[in-house]
Amino acid sequence: MSESTAAHQHHATPGAAQQTPSPSITVAIPALNEEKNIEGAVQSVLTAAAKVPELRVEIIVVDDGSRDRTADIVRGLMQQHPNVRMLQNPQNIGLGASIRRAIDAAGMEKFLFIPGDNDIPLTTLELLFRNAYAADVVMTYFHNDEQRGRMRYLLSNLFRVIYTTTFDLYVVYVNGPAVYPTAGLRALKLHSTRFSIVAEINVKLLRQGVSFVELPSNRQVGMEGSTSATWRSLMETARVYLHVFADVYFRERERYSRRPVRRPYTLSLHVVDSETGWPSTSQDRGNAG
Repeated sequence: MSESTAAHQHHATPGAAQQTPSPSITVAIPALNEEKNIEGAVQSVLTAAAKVPELRVEIIVVDDGSRDRTADIVRGLMQQHPNVRMLQNPQNIGLGASIRRAIDAAGMEKFLFIPGDNDIPLTTLELLFRNAYAADVVMTYFHNDEQRGRMRYLLSNLFRVIYTTTFDLYVVYVNGPAVYPTAGLRALKLHSTRFSIVAEINVKLLRQGVSFVELPSNRQVGMEGSTSATWRSLMETARVYLHVFADVYFRERERYSRRPVRRPYTLSLHVVDSETGWPSTSQDRGNAG
């Protein structure tokens, strides 16, 4: 069911004597029929990782039953980069279920997942890598929501208001890419099999009283992207919301009864080059306070 390369060799050996472990992160990339975008998504992670050499990065592509050349392209990347490996689902099981597989397979201390359509800018990836240890949960929110269109903007804000109000969370965005503690993710009982997994994870970690920081970013401009606003995904959103509500307020009330602790973030403003996606100056791109 899975394919791997020598990337497994950098996993810590159980029982081995270790001093302070070096900072490390697993980047999971779920992909369904992304032959046009998957190489770009992987290369974006590799490029951003090269900017933060002190952070060990492994990449796990989860091919969610693709019927195009996605898996073949990833195999080629695995030959070139020993820190890239792949998990294959024999049939489509959904974003959430694919992410749960990647969490189980992750070999690094921190965990981040990004879409396979390569719609996360390089600047956002570098920002997350540089600040991966700024708090227990390192979240992002986007400035340029005008790129999404009126209907998606409306649905996104409605989703945010429902979740933040219901679960008493004062965050800007509950559905953006974020860095998590891998061990913390493995301890969660997750219900989502599709797009609601981001919000479910954020609610369940934050309601345990972890520290968090929110980093500002921008959406990728000019990408075709995909939409999650289908009837099937909306039905799953409602189902997961009810499960999370029951977990937080009834089934595991004691576990999810603490308030998260916000860590401050000092923003360094910079102009972003529209072609490269990188700041047009070489100044530091901001550090967590």
